[in-house]
Amino acid sequence: MNSIKYFNGIASKWNVIRSEYFEERLKYKVLSKADIKNKIVADLGCGTGFISLELANEAKLVFSIDNSVNMLKELKKSSINKNFNNVYPLKSSLEDITLFDESLDAIFINMALHHIRNADKAIGEMSRILKKGGVIVISDVMEHNGEWAREEMFDEWLGFSNSQISEWLIKSNFKNIHIENTDLTCKGYSSKGEYTETGIFIASAIKS
Repeated sequence: MNSIKYFNGIASKWNVIRSEYFEERLKYKVLSKADIKNKIVADLGCGTGFISLELANEAKLVFSIDNSVNMLKELKKSSINKNFNNVYPLKSSLEDITLFDESLDAIFINMALHHIRNADKAIGEMSRILKKGGVIVISDVMEHNGEWAREEMFDEWLGFSNSQISEWLIKSNFKNIHIENTDLTCKGYSSKGEYTETGIFIASAIKS
């Protein structure tokens, strides 16, 4: 099994599973980092729409991008139920994003970067599709030692350090970098009962 098969398999249960990992209020902290009113935005690694469905309340267009077709199907159902007509689910790798250069005002990627093998390349792609002066918001876990997550959840990275994120953002032509180590945590148990709890950071920056 790989990460795509894993997430396709749990898509219908993901909203419940996710709620056990981190608190709902994370989305409000994330959304406070950028002005999205009437803007064209993207939610990368969108899953079932934890961030996307909030963005849709104010954004002009929301491109919801994920590699899991089943996750996108769940998102589509929810957006129809909420009568949103501005959410566009797209299947795409985050290392080669299916969007035009400089086409977005803001990009959000929540709890997805640690699933990307070439995370720095993905940030470069985000820079490519973001307009000059556009905002990037990355929310993810801080470094931890929960090795079980590599095997059971297909994590490529056991979190990130602030310096690592800053370095990648600078390399990809971002400025005004701000990283908040929040009071929120991400918690999980392995199938063998191993417990891991780590902090959540939110990084924001502007494309030069």
